[in-house]
Amino acid sequence: MQLINSQKELDQLCKQLSQEEVLFIDTEFCRRKTYYAQLSIIQVSSRTDKYIVDALTKIDLAKFGDILSNDKIVKVFHSPDQDFGIFYHLFGKLPANVFDTQIAAGVCGLDDIMGYSRLCKQLLNVEVDKTLQKADWLQRPLSNALLNYAIKDIEYLPALYRELSNNINSRKLWDAYFSRSAKLTDKQTYKVQPGKILDKMRLSDVSKEFQNRLKHLITFREECAQILDIPRGFCASDKDLIHISRVLPTNDLELNKLRIQSSMIVKRNFKVKLFELCAGLKSL
Repeated sequence: MQLINSQKELDQLCKQLSQEEVLFIDTEFCRRKTYYAQLSIIQVSSRTDKYIVDALTKIDLAKFGDILSNDKIVKVFHSPDQDFGIFYHLFGKLPANVFDTQIAAGVCGLDDIMGYSRLCKQLLNVEVDKTLQKADWLQRPLSNALLNYAIKDIEYLPALYRELSNNINSRKLWDAYFSRSAKLTDKQTYKVQPGKILDKMRLSDVSKEFQNRLKHLITFREECAQILDIPRGFCASDKDLIHISRVLPTNDLELNKLRIQSSMIVKRNFKVKLFELCAGLKSL
C-alpha cells in the first residue's frame, strides 16, 4: 500500500490508473460540522496495487476526476451514493461505468441494503473489522491503524466484484442491475429535493398551501447552509421551519414571538431575506 500526498505522486498514479480496465475505490470523509462533506482520503486499487490518496494535502484532484469519468474503466464501489455526492461537488460530474456491489447483491437475491462487512462475510466468509468506522478522518498524520483500516474497505472488492458479476452474467441479470443502478449516475440524485425533505417531516393533515410554504423555506434553509457551509440543522430545525410556515413573520415583532433566535436563518442578512420570502408567500 502506498500513501500519495504530493501532486507529482498523484499525477503519476493517475497516469498508471488510466491504463487499467477496472479499479476498486472507496473514500473516507467527515461532515459533522459542515454542509459539504470534507474529503479525507481516497482508497483506490488496481488488481495488483493499492493506494491511499491524502485529499487534505494541497493537491489538485482534477486528474483523478478524469479517471472517474473515463467510461472505458470499470469503477467498483460499495454503496457509493455519499462518495458520489462528494465527487459531484468537487468535479461537477459523476463517475461513469460504475459497478456497485451493494446494488449487485440485491439484484442477485441478497438484501438490498447489505453492508460491506456483512456482504464479505456472506459471500467470502471474511470478517471485516469496522470498529474505526467513526474515527476522526481529519486528524493528521494518519496513523498506521487508520491506514490499515481504510485499505480493508477496498481489499475485498475485487473478490466481491468477481462473485457478483459472474452471478449476474450467468443469470442474465444485467438489465435488472442497470435499472436499479441508474440513479447512481443521475445528477438529480445529488441535488436537494425539498419534496423528499418534506416527506421525512411526516406531517399529517396539512394543506397543499402549507406544504408549498414549507418547500420554499426548506430551499431557503439549504441556500443558507451552503453559504455558511454548516449542516442544515444548524441553520434551522424542521420544527423551526414549521413554526415559520404557520406565522410567516415579516418583522422583528412577529419573529421574536416564535423564539427561534438561535437559528442562523434569522441572523445577519438571512433575516432580511427571510422576511422578503415570507412576505412573498403571504401575498400568494
